[in-house]
Amino acid sequence: MDSCMSEGLNLSNETKFVKQTCAAIAKRLIVKNIYPTEDQFKDETEEYLLENEADFYEGMDDKDWNTYYEDKLAKPVNFFINSITFALC
Repeated sequence: MDSCMSEGLNLSNETKFVKQTCAAIAKRLIVKNIYPTEDQFKDETEEYLLENEADFYEGMDDKDWNTYYEDKLAKPVNFFINSITFALC
């Protein structure tokens, strides 16, 4: 995973990538389920990355993907969902 990160994303680009990815996933999820489960978060993230960043996603094995998802994407996606849900109330 480290080589994948160093080749494709520097820190600035990674921050932008995470924000854009999380916002897109949150928008997709909110239409399907206003209170998505952890599995729905992860499944939607995988689908989004396969559609939009296939080289990045496919460059990781399961262990690297799980670590990256938990470290970089799970909390921000949840934050975006909560923000959207709060705004709708």
